[in-house]
Amino acid sequence: MYLLALAAACAAAPVATEAQSGDLPPAVSVEWLAASLAQPGLIVLQLGDDSSFTAAHIPGARRLDYQGVLSAPMTEGGLRLELPSPERLQADLRALGLRNDSRVVIVFDDARRFHMAGRAFFTLEWAGLRGRVAVLDGGLPAWQAANQPLRSGAPATATGPDASGRRPAATAPGDIEVRPVQGLVATRDSVLAAAQGRGRRLVDARTPEFYGDTRANGMPRGGHIASAVNLPFNSVVDDRGLLKPRAELERMLGVAGIGANEALTTYCHIGLQASWAYFALRTLGRDVTLYDGSFDEWSRDANLPVEGQRSSRP
Repeated sequence: MYLLALAAACAAAPVATEAQSGDLPPAVSVEWLAASLAQPGLIVLQLGDDSSFTAAHIPGARRLDYQGVLSAPMTEGGLRLELPSPERLQADLRALGLRNDSRVVIVFDDARRFHMAGRAFFTLEWAGLRGRVAVLDGGLPAWQAANQPLRSGAPATATGPDASGRRPAATAPGDIEVRPVQGLVATRDSVLAAAQGRGRRLVDARTPEFYGDTRANGMPRGGHIASAVNLPFNSVVDDRGLLKPRAELERMLGVAGIGANEALTTYCHIGLQASWAYFALRTLGRDVTLYDGSFDEWSRDANLPVEGQRSSRP
C-alpha cells in the first residue's frame, strides 16, 4: 500500500518534479519539495499527532490536526467524518497561517496512514484551493529515505517553548477565504442516479471483502452501491507508500471497468479511503467527485439499491 519510486521512476509516474504554469500538480516529489521549501507562500502541513510531529517533521512544517480540522463534530446518530462547515474550516486554516495566495503541500507522517493525506487534499480542493494544494509523494517516510533534513520539537505556537527549550515564533494568522466548490461533493440523489445508470461511474474504494459478499462492515447492510466498480484505495500505492506509475494506474482502471473518458464519483465506508482514490484519480487528470456520506449513509436506507450482499442485519 503506498506512494511512488523516488528518482528514476518519477518520469513514469503521475508525480510532477516541478509545478507547471504556476499551479501545483496533485502530487509533488521529495526532490521538488526540497528545492521549493524556501519559496514565499509555500506552506507544509504535516499530519500526525503531537508526539509524531515533535519527534520528526519537515523544516518549517505546521501540524495539521486530522480530526480537529478536517471533520465536522460527531452528533448522536450522525454520519462519520463529514466535511466541516466552511466557516469552521476557514477559521482553522487561518489559524494555520493560510492566506489566499498560499500554496500547500500535505505530508503524511506514517506510511500506514497515507490515506489521511487524501482526505486533507480533498478537503482543501473543496475549500477552493485546486491548483494550490498537493500531496508529498511518499510522505515523511520518503523524505527521510532521501536523507532530507528533519526538525524536532513542538509546532510553532504563541505560547510555550518547544522540546529543545527554545520558544518558536508564532504562526501569523492567515486571511484565507474558504469558497466551497459546488458539485464536488456528490449527493445521495446524484449517487442514486448513477446507481441507476444515469450519472457518473461509481467507484468503490473499499477493499474487496467489503465491496463483495460480506456483512462484516459494522453497517446496516453489506455489499456495494448498485453498479459500482471496485478500485481499492490501497491498490494504487506500493509497499513504500508511493503512487504506482501512471501506466500501471491506467491499466488498473481498465481492469476495474473504468472507461478512459468516464466521469467518476468515489465512495467508501465514511469518505476517508474514497478521498485517497479521489486524489489518485486527480493525479491522472480524471473528472472526479466524492460521495461524502458514502456507505455510512447509503446502507441506512433499505430503499437504496445495493449489490453483492448476503442479507440485512437483524
